[in-house]
Amino acid sequence: MYVKAGSSCSNLIAVLFVISMLMALQATSVSGLRCFTCTYLQEYSDKTCLIDANSTRITDCSKKYCTIMRQESVRPSGIVISFLRDCLDKPLYLNAVKTDATFKTFYRSCTTDLCNDSDGTTSATNINPNLGATENMVIKGKRH
Repeated sequence: MYVKAGSSCSNLIAVLFVISMLMALQATSVSGLRCFTCTYLQEYSDKTCLIDANSTRITDCSKKYCTIMRQESVRPSGIVISFLRDCLDKPLYLNAVKTDATFKTFYRSCTTDLCNDSDGTTSATNINPNLGATENMVIKGKRH
């Protein structure tokens, strides 16, 4: 009877060990993209979001992209009206600058941890060109 009890105790320990290892692997593989997240509006006196990403909140996102949206006035030029660091699955634009009569808006997206740390005026260079390719695949071919 002693051998049987010891053996079932060893089996239980082995099973618990395997379960704990699987849970640890799942916890590490589920972790998402880490992005800086904050908001700045022209009326705010605190410009931390705009000028120092490292002093802002870091969010564990379940999204595909870290993003920046920077909106400046056209006249007078260069005055930041709003600024947003966030994470999104489908940004409006990946990397673009759109200008109308009132605003110049910079849209930036990237795909590595804490990559949305810039001022938003330059394009992100660390975007994964294949991210989402199964959803948006376009294959060029010959016209006949």
